[in-house]
Amino acid sequence: MVGDVANQTDGVVGSPANDDRMVFTEANPARALVATADVAAGARVLRGFDDGLAAEGLRAAEAVWRAEEAAGRAAGAGEKEIAARVHAAVELFLSTRKEEYRRAVIEAAPVIKKQVAALGWIVGRALPAIGDAGVSAAVRDAVASYAKEERAAAAKNPFGVPYEPVIWGAGWGIQEHGVRQYFLHTAFPDLVDADGALDALNFILGVHPGANTASFASGVGARSMTTAYGWNRADWSYVPGGVVSGTALIRPDFPELKDFPFLWQQGEYVLGGGATNFMLLALAAERMWDAPGGAE
Repeated sequence: MVGDVANQTDGVVGSPANDDRMVFTEANPARALVATADVAAGARVLRGFDDGLAAEGLRAAEAVWRAEEAAGRAAGAGEKEIAARVHAAVELFLSTRKEEYRRAVIEAAPVIKKQVAALGWIVGRALPAIGDAGVSAAVRDAVASYAKEERAAAAKNPFGVPYEPVIWGAGWGIQEHGVRQYFLHTAFPDLVDADGALDALNFILGVHPGANTASFASGVGARSMTTAYGWNRADWSYVPGGVVSGTALIRPDFPELKDFPFLWQQGEYVLGGGATNFMLLALAAERMWDAPGGAE
């Protein structure tokens, strides 16, 4: 926290000063490393469009990596932090091709194999560049086992996705799962088929349980969620492109999708993980369809 907390306020009527120097922070290695991964990946996208911002972002990502590395070695790290470290190392390596980050991924092979559901989709696309036969074989074996488990889970219902009804709508989790399946498919097309991603997209667009089979993406599809929980909830209206979590288990009934704006557990809008994953799945479906042979 920076600034004189006792004597400074931010925009309070009657305050002697308007001060925005108060900063609230947390010590969260996993969150910091995931942010590092995101910024490092963003730097690649920005190259050729805003080289200055790309370089600035990559410098910041590497600085956070160095700080978290030093802190992690001193205090030890749990599985969540180690997984986040692998994610950061992959994106930093793809953006810089520095041996430091390549070595970090190689050394984490046992963790990647153990946490393949969380890390396989991240690491798979980097394996050709990493160029280590042992790591590639270990990850591939783990993905093969994981793919069998996923096929068994998807076969438990007619929607082709891992779906266990809970009070909260499962759409966002299914979207995230679909995104991961897409990246696994692109990295290991002989082990993971396209169905995981396409079925997740179909679920969002209306192939889901309940009499109300509206699309979870407002304004997308012949029928969609046009009564949602966002800043507009009191208006009984919608934000085009907003994506809700969808069909919830309204006890003691079966899963259903109510047309009511204040049931935030099924009708709430979010960007991260909601609209973003939906857009990526839509683009992924288009890319797979345009690929040689199309989406089978």
